[in-house]
Amino acid sequence: MDMNISGNIELNQKLIITPQLQQFVKILQMGQQELNSFAEQQALENPVIEIEPNYDELEYTEKIKKKLDWLEDMDEENRVYYQSSQDKDDYEYTAVSDHEESLQHYLLSQLELLSLDDSDYKIVKYIIQSLNENGYLDTNIEDIAITFNTTKEHIEKNLGIVQSFEPSGVGARDLKECLMIQLKNKGIEDKNLFHLINYYLDELGKNKLNVISKELGISIEAVKDLYSIIKTLNPHPGGSFSSGHDIRYIKPDIIVVKFKDYYEVLLNDLAYPKMSISNYYKNILDSSNDRETRSYIAKKIEQASWIMKCIEQRNNTLLSVAKTIVDIQKQFFDKGPGNLIPMILKDVAEKLSIHESTVSRAIHDKFLQSSWGIFELKYFFSSGFDSKTQGDMTSENIKLVLKEIIDSENKKKPYSDQKIADILCERGLKVARRTVAKYREELNIPAASVRKEF
Repeated sequence: MDMNISGNIELNQKLIITPQLQQFVKILQMGQQELNSFAEQQALENPVIEIEPNYDELEYTEKIKKKLDWLEDMDEENRVYYQSSQDKDDYEYTAVSDHEESLQHYLLSQLELLSLDDSDYKIVKYIIQSLNENGYLDTNIEDIAITFNTTKEHIEKNLGIVQSFEPSGVGARDLKECLMIQLKNKGIEDKNLFHLINYYLDELGKNKLNVISKELGISIEAVKDLYSIIKTLNPHPGGSFSSGHDIRYIKPDIIVVKFKDYYEVLLNDLAYPKMSISNYYKNILDSSNDRETRSYIAKKIEQASWIMKCIEQRNNTLLSVAKTIVDIQKQFFDKGPGNLIPMILKDVAEKLSIHESTVSRAIHDKFLQSSWGIFELKYFFSSGFDSKTQGDMTSENIKLVLKEIIDSENKKKPYSDQKIADILCERGLKVARRTVAKYREELNIPAASVRKEF
């Protein structure tokens, strides 16, 4: 493989790849987060590199808005923004507010209202701080007892205090205990319901109501009534609270904006590190008489320049690939999801006269923003299916048809995967049963046995 440094950087299979080319290939494949971390690491290792600080989320949002407002002002008459699925003001990526209450904070505020001795207070606080983001206690009771040099029974008593707090179900050690706590707090006492939770949750999840009916000796209707009570309970009592952890925001690498007659494809340069070479070291290079110092700085500047060139070419390659995707998939950007046409890496590579592997690396972990939402670039690639009546269709199209078939089925007699495959075949779409099962799972649609309503 070789790279033409004087012009565009291109990948070629003819020559052996050099360490510099290996670095470019690695940079080309980096997503935003990895690229920013890489740039920060380079700045730590190379003193001549300077990096502008990243924008925080609110500042980032304002920069995006200003950029789009500027574009709008450039051609106010002709510019047409997609408004079907979101307004321009909704473009931002909302951060969890700093003052949003965490589960731990909420529980500790309830703890402060109790009159506990110092030992119990410390144990309850420790248990609260040991809960995971769903409100469950992952830490073993015996381990906590060892930590506080006390008995298991003493820890159990203090765990009971936590389990009396709101949200109901918090402090449970598993799903069964979580549901049981909530039932007891609601004052519900039904031996069949308790038995169902303790022994038949798996069967319930698989919709085996007839099995449960026989085992408990009650009617299917009675099982359905019990199930309806369970569905009112919260299996993740801590889920509605802020986790307190950093949230990864998906910032688009590419922004697609619509003019009256065409699409403009923009690189979201606000998402990438801005690297530059320190003027301080440039001045030293120009003024120093120390040969060793000049040699060291010159080498560091050369290294920094190469990295900056690689990042620039990475962005140029990404932008070129994105423009080609938008050009090929214009129907999608006009009409939205369900309108992709078959497209493979080779289609884009041939239009740009680059290797398929370059396209593959360029789209890796990259995202595109349109009014239809944010999509991974790889979303737009799909091989076609042979269709007798509707022409080539992508896997995305097939999934939409599959979902339509399942939505319209008789829930008392849901279609098996083979039946769905047969229906697709009748519509001119040849899809194997195992492919139907794969797409159904990707759509998070359960199997027929679970979809069945009694």
